[in-house]
Amino acid sequence: MPLGWIDFSKTERNKVLSVLELLTEAGTLDELGIAPIRDGFANLFFPGTSTIQTRAKYFLIVPYALKDLEYEGETNPNRMRQSFDKRERWCGAVLLEQGQDTAGVIGNRSLRQGRWVKRTPADIYWNGLKSYGIFTGGNLSLYEYMRAVCAVKGQKETLSRLGNRRDDAGENEKDDKDAGGLPSVQFWKIPTYTPDWTKKLKISLTKEEGSFLRTQIIAAFPDSMFSHILRNRMTEVLACEDFPGLHSLMAEFPERIRDDYALAVAFSDFLYVLRTVYNMLVSNGSNEEAEAEWQVLEPDLGRLAGVDLDAVFGRLHLHGNVFLYNFLRKSGDFMRAGDLDGLKTEIRRRERELKQGRAKTLHPGEFDPSVWYGGRGLDYRFGNAKVLLRDIFESEGLDV
Repeated sequence: MPLGWIDFSKTERNKVLSVLELLTEAGTLDELGIAPIRDGFANLFFPGTSTIQTRAKYFLIVPYALKDLEYEGETNPNRMRQSFDKRERWCGAVLLEQGQDTAGVIGNRSLRQGRWVKRTPADIYWNGLKSYGIFTGGNLSLYEYMRAVCAVKGQKETLSRLGNRRDDAGENEKDDKDAGGLPSVQFWKIPTYTPDWTKKLKISLTKEEGSFLRTQIIAAFPDSMFSHILRNRMTEVLACEDFPGLHSLMAEFPERIRDDYALAVAFSDFLYVLRTVYNMLVSNGSNEEAEAEWQVLEPDLGRLAGVDLDAVFGRLHLHGNVFLYNFLRKSGDFMRAGDLDGLKTEIRRRERELKQGRAKTLHPGEFDPSVWYGGRGLDYRFGNAKVLLRDIFESEGLDV
């Protein structure tokens, strides 16, 4: 029976899409339920990022557009949202029309087909805007923020209509001028905002924007890998092809980051064994790549199983996730014993625990044996962070 949900509103739809996003890693389903660990380490290393962020400029485009709307007279949050959607779409079209640097422009494909995206830039970047202190309205959702803006504007208009002004003539004029704006309520920290920002819109950051974003990230998460790279302008990080490739630079990081990095890499190596066996199961032994990988991994199973799971769960505060811990612990025991059959049984059990009848391991051989399912090594959002780092470094004129 096909499954779905009733789409009551955009807000509800985005909540569902956010949950689905947590289950994916660069488009790959989290078949074995390790997202809490993957995302936990990613939030340590590169907080405020997500796998669907594309360019750093959206950390400024979104608040710029919303700041514009704060100074318009609209007091209905639904109509404000509609106006905002049109502005976001317009920005995407302008960036594409420039035809030069279009990599990472959200809506690239949809706009060329006359459509717009389901996940807008604001939806994608909202958490980061809150995390970095660019949005200063607390933990409000995007729609809650719009409701707050409209409520304040509506209250000011009501007071103005009732003649509830000060006696001073100058103050009366000021009230009239500010009736549609929010001079006394500040939701944003964006010193780079100017009313004519749309006239000079580009996907690249200006020097001032790059400096501001760099400062905000460092201030919000001073001890993160992200901040250390920015603080020390480590452009050499951009040459690393993947997360394990950062190993050659680890001596330049503080001890806490080095320890977290070693733990994260060890867990990724451990997980790769499980994902290899998973593909052996799904293909019923027909995935030649998975079978060959197992032959390479088998002699090294004892070392690969040596990841300190207690340290992982302690560092990420995941002690309450007993089912995940038990699955990983038992898998490690089977790896140390060289028991492939036991490892297969435990992986089947784990997927059934998560997906019931939808588990792929219940239907071995029914999937394309040339496809690798469930992901490989963990990236911890390093690829996405590199794009943001490059944008910031380029705005500072650094050689990248």
